[in-house]
Amino acid sequence: MLTKRALMIYNPSSGKKRNHKNFPLIVEKLTDMGYEISIFQLQEDAQELSSLIKRACRQQWEALFVAGGDGTIQNVLQSLSPELYRPKVGVFPFGTSNEFAQVIGLPHNVFKILSIIEKGNTAYVDIGKLGQQYFANIAAAGWLTDITYETPKKLKSYLGEFAYALCFIKKLFQQRSREKIAIQIFPDTYISDLSFFLIMNGNSVGPFEQFIPQTNESDGAFHLVTCNIRNRLHLFTVLLITALRVGNPSSLIKHQKISSSEVHLPENMFVNMDGERKTVLERKFQVLPNHLKVFTVEAE
Repeated sequence: MLTKRALMIYNPSSGKKRNHKNFPLIVEKLTDMGYEISIFQLQEDAQELSSLIKRACRQQWEALFVAGGDGTIQNVLQSLSPELYRPKVGVFPFGTSNEFAQVIGLPHNVFKILSIIEKGNTAYVDIGKLGQQYFANIAAAGWLTDITYETPKKLKSYLGEFAYALCFIKKLFQQRSREKIAIQIFPDTYISDLSFFLIMNGNSVGPFEQFIPQTNESDGAFHLVTCNIRNRLHLFTVLLITALRVGNPSSLIKHQKISSSEVHLPENMFVNMDGERKTVLERKFQVLPNHLKVFTVEAE
């Protein structure tokens, strides 16, 4: 069996602790498949991580595996996405929400994911870029969008996505941001007086699943969800319906598909990118179609 070089990026702090018990087995099974695994723990030097990813790309390693959550994947994308050659990406969803794993159709079961990798099933997936930052699932700013990185890690490790729900309820009644956001959708649409915007690749955000219709296809466009300053009560109703799963929230949400736009934010406003707080100086958004090749279930 030919040896295949692969980089494994592991975040031991992601998600619930019980998810990590399978990590040694994952490495063992990948080794049995012929992968020569170099392991990097995310708690180590971030600059070294970037150097390792670039090395794997430039030496054309076979695969790059990520055992972590959406924040771990977002971290990896910053070094991986600019490269001309990008190894196939395998995801072991150890995080709290694991939204990117949902976008690409991965099962939750680690052994099923290992079977997918062993069979070599892959598909291409779109990636988003806002300014010079890359993201796999969401970019958002404004009212309530800081929940994912404001929720304590310890709470997430014990409660999972329910921790986000608790933080959401708390902030809903505390936060009253008056900063206005606008978005220009090329070529000639301009939306102003927004309380927040959400650009998303999938159809779920934290505990709010099936937020909008999803085709699970890489079609070169992301969903744009916006909330006008005057429509916060309406948004709360939609999110409550989504969380309780008592109706069809997608019929109540104003959203559209976009492939490029420019967001106009207050100067000091952060952007939530895949659950991580980012400072974005350039505000142009674009979709990078079929940018990553990922291990996933075989297309029907």
